[in-house]
Amino acid sequence: FIPSIRYLPHTATKNCTSNQTVENEVEDSKQKIVQSLTMSNKSPPNIAIIAISNGTQSGQPNPVNALSAHVRQYLQKSLATSLSDPKVTAIVLIGRPDGKGVFSAGADIKEFSGSDDESSTGGVTTSDPDGIPTLNDLAHLIEKSPKPIIAALTGATLGGGMELALAAQYRVADESLKYGLPEVKIGLIPGAGGTQRLPRLCGVRHALDVIVRGRINGTASEGLKFGFLDGVASEDEGILEVALRWASWASTLSPEKLDSRRLCLKTVPNDEEGMDNSDLCDFALQSVPPKDMGGESVHATIEAIRASFELSSFQKGMEAEKNIFNDLLYHSLAGRAYRHIFFAERSSSSGRQLSKMKSAPSVVGSQLKKGKGAIGVIGAGTMGRGIAISFLRAGFGPVTLVDVNPKGLDAGIKYIQTTIHGEVKKGRIPGSKAKGILNHVKSSSDISYLADCDLVVEAVFENLKVKKEIFTKLNNLVVKKDALLLSNTSSLDVDVIASSLSPERRQYCAGMHFFSPAHIMKLVEVVRGQATSGATLEIICAVTKRIKKVPVVVGNCDGFVGNRMMHP
Repeated sequence: FIPSIRYLPHTATKNCTSNQTVENEVEDSKQKIVQSLTMSNKSPPNIAIIAISNGTQSGQPNPVNALSAHVRQYLQKSLATSLSDPKVTAIVLIGRPDGKGVFSAGADIKEFSGSDDESSTGGVTTSDPDGIPTLNDLAHLIEKSPKPIIAALTGATLGGGMELALAAQYRVADESLKYGLPEVKIGLIPGAGGTQRLPRLCGVRHALDVIVRGRINGTASEGLKFGFLDGVASEDEGILEVALRWASWASTLSPEKLDSRRLCLKTVPNDEEGMDNSDLCDFALQSVPPKDMGGESVHATIEAIRASFELSSFQKGMEAEKNIFNDLLYHSLAGRAYRHIFFAERSSSSGRQLSKMKSAPSVVGSQLKKGKGAIGVIGAGTMGRGIAISFLRAGFGPVTLVDVNPKGLDAGIKYIQTTIHGEVKKGRIPGSKAKGILNHVKSSSDISYLADCDLVVEAVFENLKVKKEIFTKLNNLVVKKDALLLSNTSSLDVDVIASSLSPERRQYCAGMHFFSPAHIMKLVEVVRGQATSGATLEIICAVTKRIKKVPVVVGNCDGFVGNRMMHP
């Protein structure tokens, strides 16, 4: 049957033209499709299904369906074939043929070279001299299609992926959907119509929320509420099934009805809460950083959104968006820095640097990778208490804080409790979760309480003699021979520290250098000692990501990398 009334409040009524004949035509079409589809569960032969994943180049993994040049060529050819085939009356655009995984996480960012050559725009705004279509080319092709195109959205629908979905006549999704336009986080703005179509579809208020904040967590229920989605799959049906029903229904609609679905023919609506759209943009500007303090791309997104309702046509708005996008790409040093950071973080935590290293087996490693295990932290000072909070937040436990100074230990525990309670008040942690976190906190002035730990981080002051004494004690008291024994040293020789351990234990020893305050700063230097095994490094990197930080594997030298940059 056709989409239920639950999922059709604004598609069959709100966006219909006022022509009564058209409305009657829609209702008659519904009844006919209800009868035909109820009798057969087979996919209608008149509907073309185009899966983005089928455009992936052989031998080139593309788990997020990045819209690379090869994928864009495939989509262009598939759309052209379907549009020219008289047997096809509607098209479904989906991430994978089985309806699982992601729709598309957006443009292939590797194509953004940031050079002065206009062919370096990542296939977003400027046509390729070799005839490779841009995302804008594809969006225009989809939007102007004389046959209805239904975007079936699952998982990550981000950046260019969301922009293609915005160009479709209808959008349906399942509960796995996470939509957003995060380009601002890499120093750019949406460049394939996102700043022009989203305000026309959902209003300026929602467009500012999604684009300026660079959100990537828009849900199916939110999309339905704000009008981004036309339908959501129920629990007992798949996304492809839903999309096919919508496509069958839409294939009977009149040309006037399809024209009413093209955002390029619409204007930006007034704000539902009565604020002027210009005032909304002015208000957004008050809450963003200045251009010269990391806010260049944020200001640019607001300028582009403003163009959607201040300029006289959709085409002029698109031209403004293109000019702003290209200006950021070619001339913004901050933007290049953002993209450098993006790739550096991805590379540092990918584990590729560990693949060639010999790995020693670890019994506790699999548990730690899953976010489980007993953690010990030695030192209740600024670093130790921050490290303990990081592990507690991630669900590890028990987390035992050890310090020989009882007053310092009490102060550390109180700080942890105050911090967790503060996060509850700010809405960052539910009260029920906070109670469980605090139940996992243990403390002692006796280091022997760490005997059953799976991972221990030493975080005392920078004194090599003291650290060696601690590791000597850990060597004798920690029961599990494959437990990870790590030092938070910021500059001392990890190999000298590891020499306090038995030869068998040294492969499980490394540096895990947090930056202060440890529960806030994201960078963690994973210091590879001479005896540190590849498996140990892999586990530490996995644990670091578990506690929502960025691991960077570095060599063992004076000051490692971070401090050497600050004090060369």
